[in-house]
Amino acid sequence: MTKSKIAAVSLHTTPLDVFGNFETIRSAIFSKDAQDADIILFPELCISGYGCEDAFYRPKLWEKSFQVLNQIKDLSPNQVIVVGLPVFSNSFLYNCMAVLFDGKIQALVPKLNLANTGVHYEKRWFHAPNEFQTKQIPFAGELIPFGHFVFSFRNFRFAIEICEDSWSSIKPSQIYNVKGTDVILSPGASHFAMGKQNIRRQIFKETSRNQNNLQVFTNLCGNESGRIIFEGGAFFASGGMIVKEGPRLHFTPFEITSHNFDPNEIRASKARNFREPNPNLIPNEIPIIVLKPVLDQEANGKFRLKVEDKRETGNSQVMENTESLSPFEEFTKAVSLGLYDYLRKSNTKGYTLSLSGGADSATCALLVSAMAEIARNENGKDCFQKLGIIEKNLLVTLYQKTKNNSQITEEIAKSLSEELDCEFHSISIDEMVSSSVSLIETIKGTKLNWQEHDLALQNIQARVRSPLIWLLANLNGHLLLSTGNRSEAAVGYTTMDGDSSGSIAPLAGVSKEFLLDWLDDIQKGNNRYITPKHSIQLLRETKPTAELKPLAEHQEDEKDLMPYPILNSIERKLVYLGDLESEVLEGLKTEFPWETKEQLLGYIQKFKKLFGISQWKRERLPPSFHLDEYGLDPKSSYRFPILSNET
Repeated sequence: MTKSKIAAVSLHTTPLDVFGNFETIRSAIFSKDAQDADIILFPELCISGYGCEDAFYRPKLWEKSFQVLNQIKDLSPNQVIVVGLPVFSNSFLYNCMAVLFDGKIQALVPKLNLANTGVHYEKRWFHAPNEFQTKQIPFAGELIPFGHFVFSFRNFRFAIEICEDSWSSIKPSQIYNVKGTDVILSPGASHFAMGKQNIRRQIFKETSRNQNNLQVFTNLCGNESGRIIFEGGAFFASGGMIVKEGPRLHFTPFEITSHNFDPNEIRASKARNFREPNPNLIPNEIPIIVLKPVLDQEANGKFRLKVEDKRETGNSQVMENTESLSPFEEFTKAVSLGLYDYLRKSNTKGYTLSLSGGADSATCALLVSAMAEIARNENGKDCFQKLGIIEKNLLVTLYQKTKNNSQITEEIAKSLSEELDCEFHSISIDEMVSSSVSLIETIKGTKLNWQEHDLALQNIQARVRSPLIWLLANLNGHLLLSTGNRSEAAVGYTTMDGDSSGSIAPLAGVSKEFLLDWLDDIQKGNNRYITPKHSIQLLRETKPTAELKPLAEHQEDEKDLMPYPILNSIERKLVYLGDLESEVLEGLKTEFPWETKEQLLGYIQKFKKLFGISQWKRERLPPSFHLDEYGLDPKSSYRFPILSNET
C-alpha cells in the first residue's frame, strides 16, 4: 500500500507585503511538517494578500507577486506547491492558484465563482471565466497552461477549486470528479463568523461523501487587512467525515495540517458508490496535465529539501481542539487575534481605553487581557518584547467622571483594572464640561437646562472625554479603543466625536444582548480564556446606563431605547432578513408575548426612524471586525444610503 501525503498550510498574510508573505510561505515549505509531503497547499491569494482592495489594480503588485512566484518554484522542485496570486492576462485580472513543480510553473488555475456578497467584493477587481478554460497564455516570457485541469501526479490525480467554487451549488469538482480525480484542493480566504466552521465542515463532508474523494480545505488566518478576521482551520474530509483538522484562530505565523492517504482506498469507494451523473455535466473535455520531472531528481538526489522551522510557536503544547469552542469562546479568540494583529501590523505599543464601568468598555479590557495571555501561550513569553512592547503598558485605562457618574461604576472600573493588572487612572472632567457649557451660553445668550437642552448637555460630556483620552493614547503610543456595539450603531446611540472616537471598534460586529450573555458565560466559568471576575459580578448587578443625565433621573439604556433582546430581534429581521414591518410584528408577538401589540409596534417604528437617520454615524465609526452572520459596517458589510425616504 503506497500512501501519499498532503500538507495544508494555514497562513498569516499582510496585504501588499508580498516579500514578507514570501518569507512566511518559505518558512512553511521548509518546515519539518511539510518536508515529505507530495503536495503543499497554501490559501487563496497568499502571495499578494487577500485584502489588497483597489491596490489589486496596480501592475506593480502583479509584478512583485510574479517575482515571488518565481522564487517559490525553485524552493522545493520535487514537491507540488500550490499558491495563490493575482494574474493579469488578455485585458482581465484573475484570482489564480499556481501549480509549481520541477522548478516550473506547470499551470495557472483561475477562480470560476467570485465571492460578491456580505463582506466580499471580488467582482470589483477580478474577472471570472463563464466556462472552463483550457488554453495557454504568455506569462513571463513563457507559454503557461491557463484554465481548469486535472493533474496526474505520481499515483493519484488532483484538481483545484478556489474557495467560493466549493460553496457553489454546481461545483467544478463535480466535473473534475467524473474525470477520475482522487483529491480536490480547496484553498480559501474564508472569513470568520461565529459558527461558520460548522457550515464549512458540513459542506466538505457532504461533498466528499457524494463525490467519493478526498477534499482538502485550507484558509488564511488572522486579522489580515483591518476588518475581516480569517480563522485558519485547515481540514481533510473523506467519506463524509472530517478525518483531520488543524488549529483555528492561531496566533503563530503558520500552522500545517497534514494527512496521509491511499489513493486506492478512494478508488475502491468510487467503484462501490459513485455513479456517473445523468444528464452529463461535462460541458467540454478537461485536459489532464501529468506532473513528471524532466530528470529523475529524487533518484539522483539533485534536489533535497532543506529542513527548517521558523515558526515562533513559543511552546510545544498541542493546541486545543477548536471543535469544542463555544460561540462565546470563538468570539473571545477571534477578537483577541484581531487585536493582536492590529498591534503587530500597526507597530503601536498597546491600547488605551476609556473605562466607564459599563459592559462594553469592560469587555474591551477583558479581550485585551485575553489577547496577551493567548499570544504568550502560542508565540512565547517574549512575543511582546520582540514587538517592542512593554507588557505592563499594554493596556492603559482612564475613568473620566462627572457629577452624573455613580460611585459603583468607578468602583467597577478600578476593580477590573486591578484584576487585570493594568494601568488605571481616574480624573474629574466637571470643570471642563462647565467651561464648555459656559462658553456656548455666552454665544446663545441663555442658560442651558435639562428640560430644554437635554441631548446637548448629555453629548458635551462624551465629547469632552474624547480629546483627553486621545491625548493619553498619543502619549502612550497606543491605539484608542472605541467601545460601541452593533446595537448602538444600529440606532445611533453614540455621541459622534465623543464615545464613538477611536482607532478601532472591536465590538461593533455584535449586539449588546450578545455581549451581556458573554459576560454571564464568563461568570459561569465556561470561557477557557477568561476567568470569572468580581468586577463583572458587580457590573451585571447594575443596569446598562450611559450616565450622562443627573443621577436623580436614573438613566438606563433600555429606557432610552427599548429592551435589548427586542432591539436585536428587530434589527435582524428588518436589516438582515429584510422583512416587512407586519412580518416583524408577527415575529415579535411570538418571541415576546408579554409585550402588547401597541408597544411592539412602537418599538419597530422607533427602530426604523433611528436606523434611517443614523447611517451618517455608521459611515464615520472606526473600523470594526466582522464577527456575526451580518454586520453594519458600511465599508465591509452593509451599504445603506445616507439619505433615503426612511430619513
